[in-house]
Amino acid sequence: MKITFTVTEWAIVGGYIAAVSVLGSLFYRKGSSASDFFLGGRRMGSVAVAISLVAADLSAITYMGLPAWAFEHDLGLIWAQSTYLLVAPIVMYVFLPFYMKFRFYTGYEYLERRFDLKTRLVVSGLFLLMRGSHVAIAIYAPSIILSLLTGLPLYVSVLIMGAFTTAYTTLGGMRAVIWTDVMQFSILMSGMIAVSWLSIARIPGGIRAISTIAGQAGHLGLFNFSLDPHQITAFWPSILGGSAIALSTLGTDQAYLQRYFSTRSLREGRLSILMDACMIVPVSLILLLLGPSLYTFYHFYPEHLKGLPSADALLPFFVVHELSGVISGVIIASIFASSMAVMSAGLNSLTTATTVDFYKRWLRPNLDESHYVLVGRWGTVAWGVATTVAALFANRLGPLVNAFTRIMGLLGGPVLAIFLLGMLTRRAKATSSVIGGGVSLIFVIWVAGVSNISFFYHALIGAVTTFVIGYLLSLFGAKPKRSQLDGLVRGMEGSMGSVPKAVGK
Repeated sequence: MKITFTVTEWAIVGGYIAAVSVLGSLFYRKGSSASDFFLGGRRMGSVAVAISLVAADLSAITYMGLPAWAFEHDLGLIWAQSTYLLVAPIVMYVFLPFYMKFRFYTGYEYLERRFDLKTRLVVSGLFLLMRGSHVAIAIYAPSIILSLLTGLPLYVSVLIMGAFTTAYTTLGGMRAVIWTDVMQFSILMSGMIAVSWLSIARIPGGIRAISTIAGQAGHLGLFNFSLDPHQITAFWPSILGGSAIALSTLGTDQAYLQRYFSTRSLREGRLSILMDACMIVPVSLILLLLGPSLYTFYHFYPEHLKGLPSADALLPFFVVHELSGVISGVIIASIFASSMAVMSAGLNSLTTATTVDFYKRWLRPNLDESHYVLVGRWGTVAWGVATTVAALFANRLGPLVNAFTRIMGLLGGPVLAIFLLGMLTRRAKATSSVIGGGVSLIFVIWVAGVSNISFFYHALIGAVTTFVIGYLLSLFGAKPKRSQLDGLVRGMEGSMGSVPKAVGK
């Protein structure tokens, strides 16, 4: 079936991409301070930040991946998404107070104060690997659509997506990220509601037919309490492993922390986390329910599936073939919106960690703020180029919706445990914690290579083994002094303004 995209549809999509780029660029300010560029001046409200946090989760990876997964499997992934509600209070009341009272730029600054410089650099380096991978996948996802619509080679589509988003993120900084996220979330929700309604309207029998046909095929399956560790979306791996991934993401990922830091107060930061958790679950459920709807539609019209390049392209394939005009343009624009939001936030957090944790702390300390802002702008360009190139290889990571989750499963657990060792225990020390993380990472990679257990368990395994090994190794040698821990371990408030010395090896 030949794809036809009208002038009207092209005008909507092209106009949207141009509008976002212009809006983001309007936040450019010559002579911006480091706080303005990296954190929006710490003056952002909780509602805007919460919407930006939701947008960070809803890239085209999710927008296209969740319907594609439910089209081929079931609704079981909703349990992993629901873990945000479980871990949000932990982030709000355990992690966030440590970060906000010291007014950090990155969460990894906490690790230097609690442990030492090497711990900060190691964990920040792991973040760069994780978030860089996420941005690359987020670029790749909408590029599938652009290639599908235009017939351009995929690498050309990847370059187009990368270039536009890098440009406005470089100019506008954190304010551009958050306010373009708000705009893009509005477009995203409009497109999601439209495609949900129109897919049902085109099915003979509507919701009743979906319930019967998709239900009999198992695509409405939700309650799978199997104890078999190999079943990816069973309840237990989704809840247990998913909670470890969600806690690592919300509690230690700079792309999220940086948004919290941009709020005016601890209270505003907590509200943004709570609203994010409350929004992400229903939005994810709507996207998952698109899968059974599309399965039922193509059950009636199987010939319409001819030419589908991959399951990941299912949603845009349906839109460009079965819908038309303004609605089609809005939906395709919403898919681009989702990924441009994630990419801009990812680039901003990557360049912040690189500039603050490595360049300023390690290489060139005590320079003028304008120098670090300039480095941040050039860093955004460099990361834009690097992630765009990496996006060319993103198709090797398997189904789109699980590609980044697999990476987080390997790396997120050790990172989470190092933070928990610092925040919850008085005994943990720097080298012991890093060794625990290194041993755990090797072990988890080995587990992933020799077994087929659900990748959701990888993060849980990594977190538990890092915590246990790191704590046990810390029992050897001298116990850290109380003066080194005040204000940095839960239950040891200390002085809010003090800067405790790093804990020894």
